[in-house]
Amino acid sequence: MNSMCKRAGILIAALFALTSLTGAYSAMISPDEVLLKRLPSGLTVAVAEDHSAPVVAVRIIVRAGTIYEQEYLGCGISHFLEHVESDGTSAMTKDKIEDFSDQFGGLTNAYTTTDHTCYHAVAPSQYFDKVLFLLSHCYTGATLPEKEVETQRGIILNEIAKDQDEPLRVLWREMMGTMFRRHPIRYPTIGKEELFMQLTRDDLLKYYHRMYVPENTMVLAVGDIDQAEAMAKIEKAFESFEARPFAPVILPEEPQQLEPRKSVIEMDVNLAYLMLGYRTVPLQHPDLYALDVLAAILGEGRSSRMVQNVKDKKCLVHDIVVSSWTANYGIGATLIRAALQHDKIDEAIAAIHEEIEAIKSSKVSELELSKAKKTIKSHYLMDYETMEQKASLLGADILATGDVGLNYRYLDRMEKVTAQEVMDVANKYLIQSQLSVVTILPKGTTKDETETGAQKAFQRRNIKKTDLEKGIRLLTQQGDATSTVSIDAYFLGGTRYETAETNGVGNLMTALLLKGTKTKSAEDLALTLDQMGAKISASSDMNTFHVSLEVLQEDFDRGLEILADILMNPAFNEDEFKKQQEQALGLIKRKADDWYDRPSRLMLANLFTSHPYRLSKYGTTESVSKLTVDDVWEYYDANVKPDNLVLSVFGVKDHGYAEKQVSELFSKFEGKAVRPTIVLDPPLDRNIEVLDKTGWKQASVFSAFRSCSISDEDRFALDVLDGVLSGIYSPGGRLHKRLRGAELVYLVHAGNRLGVDPGWFSVYASCL
Repeated sequence: MNSMCKRAGILIAALFALTSLTGAYSAMISPDEVLLKRLPSGLTVAVAEDHSAPVVAVRIIVRAGTIYEQEYLGCGISHFLEHVESDGTSAMTKDKIEDFSDQFGGLTNAYTTTDHTCYHAVAPSQYFDKVLFLLSHCYTGATLPEKEVETQRGIILNEIAKDQDEPLRVLWREMMGTMFRRHPIRYPTIGKEELFMQLTRDDLLKYYHRMYVPENTMVLAVGDIDQAEAMAKIEKAFESFEARPFAPVILPEEPQQLEPRKSVIEMDVNLAYLMLGYRTVPLQHPDLYALDVLAAILGEGRSSRMVQNVKDKKCLVHDIVVSSWTANYGIGATLIRAALQHDKIDEAIAAIHEEIEAIKSSKVSELELSKAKKTIKSHYLMDYETMEQKASLLGADILATGDVGLNYRYLDRMEKVTAQEVMDVANKYLIQSQLSVVTILPKGTTKDETETGAQKAFQRRNIKKTDLEKGIRLLTQQGDATSTVSIDAYFLGGTRYETAETNGVGNLMTALLLKGTKTKSAEDLALTLDQMGAKISASSDMNTFHVSLEVLQEDFDRGLEILADILMNPAFNEDEFKKQQEQALGLIKRKADDWYDRPSRLMLANLFTSHPYRLSKYGTTESVSKLTVDDVWEYYDANVKPDNLVLSVFGVKDHGYAEKQVSELFSKFEGKAVRPTIVLDPPLDRNIEVLDKTGWKQASVFSAFRSCSISDEDRFALDVLDGVLSGIYSPGGRLHKRLRGAELVYLVHAGNRLGVDPGWFSVYASCL
C-alpha cells in the first residue's frame, strides 16, 4: 500500500525487528476523531485532537508534484517552487519569515514528491496560532523574489549533482523510466538539469497561480488542540484564500507491458546495485493487501526468504529488500532491491527467480504467513509514534482517496489475507512480461559480463516469425502472462491502393467484413462473438487495412476459425452495403465539421498532387456515393490474398499449436494480390498557401512538409524534432512553451506521419 509516503517503511523494513504489540490501534487516529470539512472556497481542512503529547503538527498539502506538471514535465518546477515559496511575501521578507519561525522553535520544512508538495511544521501546541499564521501567510501570499529564485536555483543545482552521485536514487529513477513509458512518474521530481535551467520566475509564478488554489489544497492540524477551535482558526487564517478556477490534470494511462525490459548504467561506485520491478496494481485495487504480505514474506526482516536464502545462505548479495509499492495515481509495482558484487549479478537474479517460482508453486505455511503479518503491523504502527507522523498519514489518506479511515482499516483487511491469496498474486503479477531490471555497475565494467547471463536467466520469449505456404507471414508470441489471445490480420492496402474514383472503398470493405459471412448473418456473427466475450474491430488506413480479434485463451480455436471465415468467406450483402454506404456518407459530413480533419484534408490535397496520400481514408461524398458492391468485391479480390497477409497471434500457449491451427484453417486461402503501380509526386516547386473560410470561432493553422518513409533512418531524427517542438505524448516543447505561454494558441502540436512511401511532417495549432 502506498498512500503518499506510506510505503517508505516497507523499503527499509529490514532495519526493524519484530515487535510484540499490545493495544495495537491505540496510537492510531480513528476516523471518528477527525473533523473533515470542505470550505466554500474549495479548501479541504482536517483536524484531529490528540493529547498524547503537548505538541501540534500542521501541514499544508497541495496536489502539485512531478506527475502534474504538464508542459513543465521533467523540469522539476514543483520542487523549485517549494524552495522559494517561503522566501518572501508582500508583508514579510525572507529574514522576517525566518525570525518569526524562530519564535516557535523553527521546526518548519517542506518537501516535494511525485504527486504533491507539503509545507509542514511541528511546535508546542501553545504556538499553534503562530504556526498557522506563518504557513498560511507564505502559502497564499508568496511573491517569489527574483533574487531568491536565482539563489535557490544554485542550491538545487547542487542538489541535482548530489542526487546523481547517490546510486539508490539513480536506481529508482532509472527503474521508473524503464518500467513506465507514458506515465509521468518516469520524470525525476528534482528535474533534469538541462530542463530545470530553462525555468524562469515567470514560469514559477504561472505554475504557482495555477496549482496553489483552494480546490487543490488541504490543511491539516493534529495534536494537543481543541478541534472546533482549531477549525475556526484555520478558516479565519484562509478567509482571503478565494476560490479560483482549477482544471484537474488527467494523467495518461500506461500501456500494458508485454515483455521484459532492462537497463544498465555505469557509475563511479564500488558495488553493483540491482533492482527488479514487476508491474502490479494501484492503491485502490483489492490485491494490494496480498501483495503487501507477499513482499513481507519474500524480503522483509532477517528471516524472510530472500534474506535467508539469497543473502545469508548463498552469499550472493550484501543486502536485499522487497517492497510492494501501490500508488494512488494509477500504478504500482513489486520491487526487489539488492547491493552486490558485479560478478554475482547473474547468479543473484537466478536465485531471486528461484525464490519467486517457489512461492508461486506452493502455499506458504501459516507460521510464515502470521510472521509476515506481524512484521507489517509492527512497521506500520511505528509510523504513528509522533504527532508529525500521524498528521502525515492522515494527509496521505485524504490525498489518496478522501477517506480519513483508509489507513485505519488497512490492518484489518491485511489480517484477512490467506496463503492461497498470496500464491495467487505471485502467479498473477510476478511474471516475465511484467518484469523490468535495472543494474548499476562500477565504471569500467563491461556490459557483456552481465548481459549474457541475464538473458539466460530471463528466458525471454521472443516473437517467432514463420513463413507459411501460399505466402502468409505468421507472427506468434507465447502468453503465460495473459489470459487472452490477440489475433490481428493486416494487409497492404488502405488509401495507398485507392484512386480518386474509388476513394473510401477500403473503409467500406472493412466495415462490411464484420456484417456477415456466407455461413453467418450479421446478427449471428455478432451473437457468436458476444457469447465468447470477444472484441473485434476492422478499419482501413493510409497503407494497410486490418481485422483484429481478442478472445480468451480458452476460445482461441473458435476465435481463429471465425476470423478465417470473415476473411475468406465475406457476404458483402447488398442491403448491408447500402447501410454502410449511408453511414460512411454521414461520417464524411461530420468530419467536415471537425476543426482538425477539415484543414488536414485540405493540407494533404495540396501537399500531394497525384499520390494517393492526398486522399482521406473515409473518401469524399462524391466518390463514396458512386461506389457499388462490385467495387468492394473488386478491392477485396485484389488485396485479400495470402501473400498479402501478415497474421499475428499473441498470447497463445504454444508457438507450434498456433502455427498448426493457422495452417489448417487457412489451407483453402488462395490467390495472389494485385499490387498497383504507385508513382511518387515530384518535389514541390513552390510554397503553397490555402485559406478556407468558415463560420467557426477558432482558426486552425496547418504547416506541412514532405518527409520520409517508414524505412528511412531519418524518421528517428524527425521523431526527436517532434519531441523538441511539441513534446512526447503530452503537450510540451518549444512551440507549446512559446505560443501557449504567450496565450497565442490553445493547442499546438507537431507530428511525422510515416508511410510505405514518403509521408509528411506537420505542425498545427488551434487559435483565435
